[in-house]
Amino acid sequence: MTERPNILLITTDTQRCDTIGAMGYPHAKSPHLDRFAREGVVFTQGHTCSPVCCPARTSLMRGVHPPVHGVIENGMSATTDQPMMTDPLREAGYVCVMSGKTHFGPMPDSFEIDYSIGGSKHGDNDDLYKAHLNALGFPRDNGFPHDVPARDFYDAFVTSNAIRGMEEAIEQHSDRPFFAFCSMTSPHGPMDPPKPWDTHYALDELPPPPLNPSTEHEPQHTRRLLDLQPRQNPKEGIERKRQLYYGLASYCDDQAGRLLDFLDRKGLREKTLVIFTSDHGIDLYDHGFDNKHHYYNNTWRVPFMMSQPGTLDPGEREFANWTDLTATILGTAGVDAPWVQGFDLYDALREGAGSPRKCAVGTLYRSCALATTRWKLEYYFDDGSSRLFDRRNDPEERNDLSGSEMHAEVRQAMTVALLEWRGSLLDVSHLQTLPTGGGPVARRLKEGYGDLRGNESEIRVNERAQAIEEDFSSV
Repeated sequence: MTERPNILLITTDTQRCDTIGAMGYPHAKSPHLDRFAREGVVFTQGHTCSPVCCPARTSLMRGVHPPVHGVIENGMSATTDQPMMTDPLREAGYVCVMSGKTHFGPMPDSFEIDYSIGGSKHGDNDDLYKAHLNALGFPRDNGFPHDVPARDFYDAFVTSNAIRGMEEAIEQHSDRPFFAFCSMTSPHGPMDPPKPWDTHYALDELPPPPLNPSTEHEPQHTRRLLDLQPRQNPKEGIERKRQLYYGLASYCDDQAGRLLDFLDRKGLREKTLVIFTSDHGIDLYDHGFDNKHHYYNNTWRVPFMMSQPGTLDPGEREFANWTDLTATILGTAGVDAPWVQGFDLYDALREGAGSPRKCAVGTLYRSCALATTRWKLEYYFDDGSSRLFDRRNDPEERNDLSGSEMHAEVRQAMTVALLEWRGSLLDVSHLQTLPTGGGPVARRLKEGYGDLRGNESEIRVNERAQAIEEDFSSV
């Protein structure tokens, strides 16, 4: 068992790619993740499977897209009972450690070491973090500004417990590898960084504030979910909010550095696959509002990096998706998971190959989206509307081309590819447990279920996306 690597998954919440200098943003102060990126693999087109917390996190734990597990927006519960990622990990001999935010439903028993925090960083939740703060004389709900020291603030507390959990796994189960999930909650709001991170950026160190346009042209789906007004927020206060947001992101970078330093001290860096990512980003008034629940590049696209020195050669790859996290973690552990709707990135990277994923797909409530290297299409089921963006020539996604005659063919091809993918999503784990009874048709169907793979839908949309890139390269 010991020849298999340990696995450390580090996630943040609501982190945009432009908070990390190594991803091409020189204003960002992220020394630890910059070093991590230099030593590892950076996916320049990493995407979440759903640009909102609970759907994405449930997909991570179950390995399927939100329409399959049923959590298509926040505040919902899974409708089916797929395997949880840590169940086969524990069966394969891994000690599973959890620290921090969950938001993926009930905690599975397969987490042998549990320092989870069910609530967010705000609110008066009765949890480990509340006990920690109360022992120091602070309330659980501190607001902002507050006097909680940086070493005791939510994300440092989560990181300390992740380190504690890994130490316990090493000391108590030295003959078994570990899987540790360190789940921070920043830079999710409220924007409440501890001192001195609240002034880590001077206002003139950040790019100029975005245009903050009116939201009246947003899709009906987005306006209804977010109750958008024609102009969501005046310019006043936007700069300060951005200053606090990027300060929180740098604070998370500092915590990631603590985790990497721990592995270095223990001599485990080359024996551990480390993955860093975020569940989604946020629109910080780039399009006139301050939220997620949409497919703009600043929110759907997320940081996605992997490193294991001596095993994975450093460099850039393009696409990766949050369901690939599940496939990659299980594949690294040697677990065959036919139900997972993702690709094992670890196996490909060990062989020096590119990413097996060639496009991004995602869903949110009654919508779905497809992004190739150049094109992005959003489709909304409520009214059958769509939006098309040329990602190469319009990186800020200001010009919707869905009504352009010149782009009618690419829009049609993208729509067909996206809806075919959305319609082909199946709950393979459920189908393979159905009884064998029934008539001849049912029996023949049952015989075919054993050969199903969850990522067949991903393979087909990959092929479609590559064809679209070739067919419409000169538009």
